[in-house]
Amino acid sequence: MTTLETQPTSKPPAARRRASAPGAFRPHVIWALFKRNLQSYFSNPAGYVFITLFVIISSCVAFWQPEFFASNLANLDQLNRYMPYVLLFFIPAITMTSWADERRQGTDELILTLPAHDLDVVLGKYLAALGIYTVALGFSLSHLVVLRFLGAPDYGAMFATYVGYWLMGAMLIAFGMVASLLSSNVTVGFILGALFCAVPVFLEWLGSPAAGSLRRLIEGWSVPAQFRDFGTGVIPLSGVFYFVSLAAAMLYLNMMLLGRRHWAGGEASSGRWVHSAIRFAAVLVSLFSLNLMIEKAGLRKDMSAEKMHTLSADSLALVRQIPEDKPVLVQAYYSPEVPRDFVQTKSDLLGLLREFEAASGGRVKLNLVPAELYSDAAREAEKRFGIEPKQILTEDQAKRSVSEVILGVAFTSGLEEVVIPFFDRGLPVEYELTRSIRVVSRTGRKKVGILSTDAKMMGGFDMRSMNSTPEWSVVGELKKQYEVSTVSPDAPVPTDLDALVVGLPYSLTQKQIDNLTAYVKAGGPALLLLDPFPAFNPQLAPEVPKMPPGGMFGGGPPPEPKGNLKPLLDLIGLDWPSTEIVWNRYNPIPQLAMLEPEIVFLGKGGGNEDAFNGKDPITSGLQQMVTIFPGLLRPKAGGAGPEFTPLLRTDESGGIVPWDDAVQQGFMGMGINPRRRHTPSGSGYTLAARLVGPAAGDSATPKEADAKKGDAAKDAKDKPATIKVIAVADMDLIGEQFFELRRQKIANLDFDNVTFVLNCVDVLAGDDSFVELRKKRLKHRTLARIEEQTRTFVEQYQKQSTLAEDAAKAKLDDAQKRFDKQVAEVKSRTDIDEREKEIQLNNLQSIAQRRLEVEKANVEDERLEKVREAKADSEQKTRAIENQVRFMAAAIPPLPPLILGLIVFGVRLGRENRGAVPTRLA
Repeated sequence: MTTLETQPTSKPPAARRRASAPGAFRPHVIWALFKRNLQSYFSNPAGYVFITLFVIISSCVAFWQPEFFASNLANLDQLNRYMPYVLLFFIPAITMTSWADERRQGTDELILTLPAHDLDVVLGKYLAALGIYTVALGFSLSHLVVLRFLGAPDYGAMFATYVGYWLMGAMLIAFGMVASLLSSNVTVGFILGALFCAVPVFLEWLGSPAAGSLRRLIEGWSVPAQFRDFGTGVIPLSGVFYFVSLAAAMLYLNMMLLGRRHWAGGEASSGRWVHSAIRFAAVLVSLFSLNLMIEKAGLRKDMSAEKMHTLSADSLALVRQIPEDKPVLVQAYYSPEVPRDFVQTKSDLLGLLREFEAASGGRVKLNLVPAELYSDAAREAEKRFGIEPKQILTEDQAKRSVSEVILGVAFTSGLEEVVIPFFDRGLPVEYELTRSIRVVSRTGRKKVGILSTDAKMMGGFDMRSMNSTPEWSVVGELKKQYEVSTVSPDAPVPTDLDALVVGLPYSLTQKQIDNLTAYVKAGGPALLLLDPFPAFNPQLAPEVPKMPPGGMFGGGPPPEPKGNLKPLLDLIGLDWPSTEIVWNRYNPIPQLAMLEPEIVFLGKGGGNEDAFNGKDPITSGLQQMVTIFPGLLRPKAGGAGPEFTPLLRTDESGGIVPWDDAVQQGFMGMGINPRRRHTPSGSGYTLAARLVGPAAGDSATPKEADAKKGDAAKDAKDKPATIKVIAVADMDLIGEQFFELRRQKIANLDFDNVTFVLNCVDVLAGDDSFVELRKKRLKHRTLARIEEQTRTFVEQYQKQSTLAEDAAKAKLDDAQKRFDKQVAEVKSRTDIDEREKEIQLNNLQSIAQRRLEVEKANVEDERLEKVREAKADSEQKTRAIENQVRFMAAAIPPLPPLILGLIVFGVRLGRENRGAVPTRLA
């Protein structure tokens, strides 16, 4: 047992009385207690056992759950979710001996008779327990080693996360010490400590019986709610003060309970209890009030690498460009209480609005309006700006409920007005705010035209289906920034457009294509959305003839046939084979592993560094995209025409499926052929390209150039315009599902499809103010090592599939050769007449055709079985890699504390046996 040593002092009596006065603060006493408790814990192997268990449990929580591999992200999201509950068992294991063991051994009397204030004793023991927890947390830093081995974690976000872990433990230790002080039994101290710590951890559950604002207030004061910002890479001052203030309050309660020995049991003890309770309640109220004030201030430090919670330089620059004589009034209407899933969105929205106001120098006037349902503020938001409550389905504690939430913002400047009716969880808050402020502060908007094609992007009545089709979401996005109008292809395209969006241009008639070609030839910027197989409506595929207005059953005059798109493609120097569909095996989303290979994922995670052109502002910074049955683009043979710059490219793990093999016609319409073959080509394909430069075939010969020299005006008039076109071989990439994924943040899927298309329009229109800001989002830090290893298995699966397909084709060829040989033998016979030959050939063909069909079915079943076996083998090997990662994460991190504990145990055992009689050790 370590004892406390006090040094004799030479101070005079007066000084000694001042030093021993109740208000004195003696650091050497705190240090002595800290060292004593810390040494006693780490000199005992049991302490290392607890630390080892803590590291093992946290490792299992972080890496053993299927969600870790399903999300495919190098972070500690799973541990963040369960860390408060892990500490419910570990913190009481640290604090249970703080006072209970002292009272059991009787050493508490020695400590309490020291010439020290109760605060010195409490701080000494508290810092010792905090030191033990800090050491345990330090051993858990091995989680970062595992993440670094698997990928590239955000160390700034990890720092904020561990600060949150430390503060959370620091607060719960104070709760556990109070529990230990109430009992002399270590086991009871552990149980009471777990119960006391459970109060702030499960506070959000305790608030369930309450309703409205009281419930949300109680939930907001729970440990998981206060830790949430730390887990995202932000260190909020309100969160720091919450943990520190509650720890201070519990230490104050600890000191009060420790001081009860001076007055408990006396005549005035009952009054003292009431007085102490009132003092402690006053401390809690004061800290609660201070916490509310600090929370409203909204001060926080963004530690993440992407600075998602801090205004970017682009936003600040755009805000400072607002004319001082034309300020922007921002009115935000929000529900005071929102469902749990929208707490972070509301916090980000209000926090960034305050930062805009502070950084604008008075150019942005902010009015935050809490709007309860059916209140005057809610009616004003609906009547003036169309901001209405939105019904949100929430799942809370195994119960489903529908909440009506108001979360909209109106921007006004002069006569200009922009309204965002509702902020869904997935909307990029800073981008939406910056764009709205910039648009409303400028009187003129650039013009974007949507060419009317069979894609019907602007919506309207469809004569074929006899239904009204809604406007595409991409059009609504463009309307937030541009003046968007419908452009008829039957007349020359207006030349005052800043950009033209054309969906499925091959669906136009020849005259309409000629009008579009004239616009492009004159230098009109255009976004061409091509598609060999539009999944949103396969009947619009280029290989399918136009249907009459009444659909496949007729009911109207025959439509004018589709025109020839080749002249337009030749003009821009583009080759687009409309009968070829690209497929690829790269899929970084494990929960979507069963998707067809024609649903092509684009990303650098699979080693494809050319997935996004890093030198072009449209695609630099993009992380992940999805295309659905896309086509391919390549420059026109001969190299003539505009410069061809690839924007999106697949890796070399895919190939091409011909149109005839990919689709099959049935009674119910066109569908996907389930027996189509996927033969790898070993080549990557361009899915989107930018074409800029003189039109193909417009370069003048020397003789023509000399003829033009005589007339300068004619030279200027005849000078070919610069082609400005972006071509994309898939229109489904801007389908409604991707906008819904972006708005609702479904399954945390985060694709850059919307960002890519909006960037294309911005660059074509010459308005690139938001291109960089739009790309600002969390970096997709995938588990690169697992992807690399599984990529090998995918390649093996492709090889086995190819071998199975080649074997199936060889068997069918052999069957066909046998049939051809039999036919040749019959034809070569001279002993029968032609009539007999014809009869035998017909019989032979009938029999052979039946055998051939049976052979084809058997061969195809055999091929599919081999392909399924290859896929099952690939999936089994992938699961084996995941299991290896699980065991590595669970086995390696606990080794350092375990080894250290064994060393301490060996040293302690050696000291105990030192000097003992050898015969006693036998």
